[in-house]
Parts: sequence; C-alpha cells; structure tokens
Amino acid sequence: MAWGVAIGVGAVVFRELVRPREQSALLIDWERVEQIALARSGEAGDPPADLSRDQTYQQIAAELEPQLAQALGPGSAQPGARVYPGLIAVGRRQWVRFNIRIFRQMFEPLEGLQQLIPGSLLLNFGQKGLTRYLGLMLGLLARRVLGQYDPALLGREPVETSSLILVEPNVQAWAQKDKLPVDELRRWLAMHEMTHAWEFRAHPWLQPYLEGLLKQVLVGGLADGRRPSRLELIRTLTIGVGQQWKAIAKLQAVMSLLEGYSNLVMNDIGRRELPHFALLEGAYRRRQEQRTPLEKAFLRLTGLEMKMRQYVIGEKFCRDVRDAGGQELLSRVWQGPEWLPTMAEIQRPQLFIERARPR
Repeated sequence: MAWGVAIGVGAVVFRELVRPREQSALLIDWERVEQIALARSGEAGDPPADLSRDQTYQQIAAELEPQLAQALGPGSAQPGARVYPGLIAVGRRQWVRFNIRIFRQMFEPLEGLQQLIPGSLLLNFGQKGLTRYLGLMLGLLARRVLGQYDPALLGREPVETSSLILVEPNVQAWAQKDKLPVDELRRWLAMHEMTHAWEFRAHPWLQPYLEGLLKQVLVGGLADGRRPSRLELIRTLTIGVGQQWKAIAKLQAVMSLLEGYSNLVMNDIGRRELPHFALLEGAYRRRQEQRTPLEKAFLRLTGLEMKMRQYVIGEKFCRDVRDAGGQELLSRVWQGPEWLPTMAEIQRPQLFIERARPR
C-alpha cells in the first residue's frame, strides 16, 4: 500500500504546485540574471571607448572579406547582398548584456504560455532555478567566450549595430597567457565568426529553418492557437515532448555543422595567411583540454559540454566529406534543409557521403 500513499501524496503536491495564485510570476527574472552574470564576469566596470581599437577591428574585417569571399563563394543569396556585417570589440559586461537581450527575445514565445498557470509554485520555483542557471552560465561564459555572431532569429533585429563581435578582454588575456601574437589571434577568430555570418546571410533558407526548430524546442506544439491542458503545458515546459526532442537532435546536428564548417575555414585560411598559425592552433588545442575541474563540472551539468564537442565532431565531418568528394560534395550541405546532415551522419560522415555523392 506504500506506493498508493505515495501516489496520493504526489497528486496533492502536484495540484499545489500548479494551483494559480493571486500574483503572477514571470518565468525568468531578467534583472536578476544580469546582476548575477555581471557579478561573475570578472569585470568591475565597462571599459572606456577606444577609437583606435575600433578602427583596428574595422581594418581586420575589410582585409579578411576578399579572402573569405574567395574561399566560400557567393552562396545562394541575392547578388549584391551584404554578407559580412561590421566587426566590433566588446567588453565582458557588454557581452553579458548583448546575450541577455538575445535570450529575452528568444524566450518571448513562452510569455503567453506562462500566463496559463499564473503565480503557481512551480513557476516560482522554476523562475528561481532558471534565473540562477542563466546568470551563472552567462557569468562563466563571459570570462571565456572569444567571439560571437548573432543571426537575429525569430524575426528579430540584431541587438547591436553590428551582430559580429569579439570579446577583447578575453582575446587579450589568452594572447598574454600563451604569448600569442594578438593581431594574428584577432584575425584568426574573426575568420570563424565571419564564416558564421556567411553561413546565414549567403543562405536565406537557413534562418527560417532554425527558427522553426527553435520554436519546437521552446514550446513544442503549444503555439498552434489551441488551449493546452495544464498537464500538457507543464510537460512541455519541463521534460519536453516527443517533437521537442526530435527538434533538439536536428538542432544539435546543424549547430555541429555550422561550428565545424567555420573551424574548417578559419584553419584553412589561417594556415595559408597567418605566419604563426601553428602556434595559434596549438594554443587552441591546449585551451580546449586544460579546463579547471569546476569548468568541466559546470559544462557537464549545463549541457555546454555538447556545445564544445560540436566544434570537434563538426570539423571532422566537414573534413572527411571534403576529403572524400572535394568541396563540391561538402557544398551540398548548403543546398537546402533536406541536404543538412543528421546527427548520425555527423558522427559517421560516410553515411552522408553515400547519400550525397552523385549516382
């Protein structure tokens, strides 16, 4: 009979968790997220404006554009479309605010759903957990992230005048720690982020495809206009449903491709154009391997460990496909959603090679 008592108690607790209360609770306290992240960023205040630094970054982007255009080609964008946005340097605190605005806009589809169970204990508990999780994650990443491209998903405008950034304090800290030529390091990192811009801007189908996957991950089937049951809502916002897990698998595959392709390009061009490429590449490998135990634990707990693996397995996939059939075969991944590799193909490139190779 013990299991019967447990079920009965569990039902009472569940009803209490989801029972509406007078005061509604937001899913995430964004002001608190920013406070936690800024406190953990390791930067006491915003750095002063530096005109010479900004000019340096503009010059780097201008010099890299023709090299990338030659290596990447025009893609499927309209002729004359601007593929590469301006490149700017930011501080850690700027990076935190940059990403909080991105996260807020990405989480907008959940705002209507959370009102269906206003003020419940579940939302209150969830708010505290999600708020602290995002704050700690952004604070930790602010100390390590080197660059970023914002593709402005879900119909948004980029949150900054430029959607292409390098986090200058982290770039300088890495250069000083491993005695790297900082100008070459900036160029090498810029190649990666500018390739991301090409992936999205030269292939207009990619953004709506990712937006569709992102909506499925965030709200499952709850955005179809009908009113879901409370149980369906709770399940969608917590453990997820079948279509959410399928969308996550597709999202992981395409992100592995995007990161791997950008790594492939930055290394190919870097090997030709940067005198100290071997030094940079060796330092990058050590940086990936020499994480503190706290960082390793945090990456595992938050799922960011998979994000780090995307660079490695994605680049191996791209290199294996190109080795098997040249750039022509690898370029098939940009022909449309049906040509994107699955996660199984990312892990076993031969499967994609057999599917994509001309008969």
